[in-house]
Amino acid sequence: MGGSKWPSTLAVLAGVWLIISPFVLGYNWIVAAVWDDILVGILVAVLAWSRVAASAGPLASWMHLLLGIWLIISPFVFRFSDVSPASTNHVVMGVIIGVLGVWSVVVLPGRGADWRTTFSSALPTEKERRRRR
Repeated sequence: MGGSKWPSTLAVLAGVWLIISPFVLGYNWIVAAVWDDILVGILVAVLAWSRVAASAGPLASWMHLLLGIWLIISPFVFRFSDVSPASTNHVVMGVIIGVLGVWSVVVLPGRGADWRTTFSSALPTEKERRRRR
């Protein structure tokens, strides 16, 4: 495994942790938190694995940032922010997954090292810019 795949590999592990964390940390009685962890964990792991396997572009990593933000706000949305293990795990994992997603976009050459490759269809080509002048 090349050094550039580390962020996505760590994100796969973070996704697995999210799936098992309600049972390990003992907040499996909070149904909303459990399902949130399981569903987001599966999404994170699948998206990250697709980056490791080189079948997904940088959009998969940008999705990690969005999922990380969701994890940070979900304890307040589902009203379990007063349960320390659940809310702390969500906030910490949200930050970690968001950072890993951005890191993955930055370090994977040819697959998102330049932010413009993610949004290339929205940006004019050099030829179009010259034509407009």
